[in-house]
Amino acid sequence: MNSSSRLSNYWVTCADGLETLLQEELQGLGIEQIERFPGRLVFKGTLEQAYRICMWSRLASRVLLPIHTHELERSHDARDVAEELYEGAISFDWSLIFAPQSTFAIRLHVEREIMVNSQFATLRVKDGVVDSFMEAVGRRPSIDTKQPEITLYVLAGKTEHTYCLDLSGDSLHKRGYRRYMTDAPIKENLAAAILQKAKLQQLRPDIILDPMCGSGTFIIESLMLLTDRAPGLVRRFGFNGWNGHNHELWMSIKAEAAERHQQGLAQPLPKFYAFDADWEAVKATKQNIIAAGFESLLDQIQIEERTLSDWPDFEVGNKTAFIVTNPPYGERLGDKASNRALYLGLSALLQKNFPNQTAAVIAAAVEQADVMAFSDPQTMRLMNGKLPIYIRLGKIKPATVVKPFLETWQPLQFDPIEGAEDFTNRLQKNMQTLKKWAVKEGIFCLRLYDADLPDFNVAVDLYGDRLHVQEYAPPKSIDPEKAKKRFNLALAAIRAVTGLGRDAIFIKTRARQEGKNQYTKQSTASKRFIVQEGQAKILVNMTDYLDTGLFLDHRQIRLRIAKEARGKHFLNLYSYTSTASLHAALGGAASTTSVDLSNTYLNWSKENFVLNGLTVDHADEQHQFFASDCFEWLKEGHEQYDLIFIDPPTFSNSKKFYGTFDVQRDHVSLLKRAMNRLTTEGTLYFSNNYRGFELDEEIEAMFNVQEITQETIGPDFKRNQKIHRAWKIQHHPV
Repeated sequence: MNSSSRLSNYWVTCADGLETLLQEELQGLGIEQIERFPGRLVFKGTLEQAYRICMWSRLASRVLLPIHTHELERSHDARDVAEELYEGAISFDWSLIFAPQSTFAIRLHVEREIMVNSQFATLRVKDGVVDSFMEAVGRRPSIDTKQPEITLYVLAGKTEHTYCLDLSGDSLHKRGYRRYMTDAPIKENLAAAILQKAKLQQLRPDIILDPMCGSGTFIIESLMLLTDRAPGLVRRFGFNGWNGHNHELWMSIKAEAAERHQQGLAQPLPKFYAFDADWEAVKATKQNIIAAGFESLLDQIQIEERTLSDWPDFEVGNKTAFIVTNPPYGERLGDKASNRALYLGLSALLQKNFPNQTAAVIAAAVEQADVMAFSDPQTMRLMNGKLPIYIRLGKIKPATVVKPFLETWQPLQFDPIEGAEDFTNRLQKNMQTLKKWAVKEGIFCLRLYDADLPDFNVAVDLYGDRLHVQEYAPPKSIDPEKAKKRFNLALAAIRAVTGLGRDAIFIKTRARQEGKNQYTKQSTASKRFIVQEGQAKILVNMTDYLDTGLFLDHRQIRLRIAKEARGKHFLNLYSYTSTASLHAALGGAASTTSVDLSNTYLNWSKENFVLNGLTVDHADEQHQFFASDCFEWLKEGHEQYDLIFIDPPTFSNSKKFYGTFDVQRDHVSLLKRAMNRLTTEGTLYFSNNYRGFELDEEIEAMFNVQEITQETIGPDFKRNQKIHRAWKIQHHPV
């Protein structure tokens, strides 16, 4: 029997979670009678089968040939594991395996619950191998930890230590093409496993898209799979210095793989799209594709710097598409909420562009994966190094067409609510009056009622299909029980008129706030929802703070900014949740800068941006956020802006400006500093909600000032003309 047909035991290792897929892959290579262990498959087979795994396995980490087993005799309590490993190593004649002029390295794996210093134990194994050579042939091999000719894999166990020859040499996930790296790349064999789980070969789609391609791993692994390219075709292996290596057999397997790849290249291929918001990632993807040997296919691959908000129009039609991606799910976005917003935004884009198509998306937490709108989703849990990841696969649900609430609302029949007849009639009349405007303009968030009647001192705001009801705290002269009864009547009328249930109505009491109290957290319920305003998707919080994260009275000025922002550098002072910046960004602003003292609101701002597919996480940020006092920030910088929006609070505490900020007292200084940062042809919009506010004559004398209050108050606030005042301020023509 020649060496190629002799049966031996082989171990094939893999990342945790890949055992089942790897077994299917080995069976596809004709290997049977496979035993499965955590992170390892064991089979009895031929050297040819072991070589074929080295050449063709897309999922395995290593192919190991057990050489020697050292059984343990000592009791567990008295063990010196490092010395046991030395004794096992020196008890075998390693000159039978490789020549003393070869270099070697030791890779030690220790089973759980075994206490040993791995670095020292590895050193003792090396000593044992070297001493074995000295006893056998009087010469010793050299150590090379970077590119050894021979790698010995040692498993330190509870009852025995096993010494293996690593036929793969380096881990099989290293195909040899990844020359350029990006942050947190997925391992090549994990990417291949996801493609195998998604049945890419059977699917053979017309379009493959990775919208956050990083260094291009998914694109390259897809190319390898669809062109029948063996992952081991161009890499080096650990068996070349082995005495038992059959060079002729290996070269025949390699020639067969090369022929299969040539035939695979002749098959029709999909159109590939590789996008990333980071130009360095775009460059890395292109260079890695070339390094992988697919330069001739670059015409088939559209590689571009694009954010999620900047996708081209995909005309899928009757074609099939497969979307696979590894979003930046780590620490770069700052917190779990931002990550969740990214997945929500990605899901919405997939629903819009690729309904009923197949997708696979990686997440760091199952909660992130859960927001993906997939039909009959499957979930895989894998280990990317030491980091657990979750892969959600499925068919993308079509986007549901959301209509403004008032479009489908009709006056309802209900029994009169005694004591609330006037309120009921007024709310119903307001809704009927606003309906035509809201439907025509596509308005989803608006004020339905604003203390129109003295006895019902509440504000009723519609956010999508939910209501935010604020009770203005009654004066002390009003009997609390009477006020409570009247508010309960109002709630009953609101439910009756709108038809919305209790779970869609959120209630707050709004007393006069001072200092930072208006920004203080009121609750931890965190009832957060996505609403639409113009092009923007915005996260609102209906429970935790006095305000929701979206000031409805400034809707018109935000939409105005969206129209004027294209190509401009936009500055938003006292930015709150930066919804004006978001509108500017979606309107095509060259850059946006948002400044606010609150990190809480700036993190919320970033969530709004990533929800809309805008990037906030790398150094050359187009969209920047600064936690700072606006006065100090204006004083310290010199950048110029074409468009500025300032909506300061009426009053707030600030360590940086006389201890407090008062809009009436301090607006002259604020506006002077801001106008120093405005370009010659630029526009500054200034607004505030202080009802007694008067713009200082000094500002009107220094600049070209136009009050635009009426243009910035929507029809839903026309009943309350003093909700805010707004001005357009520009430099005088030179």
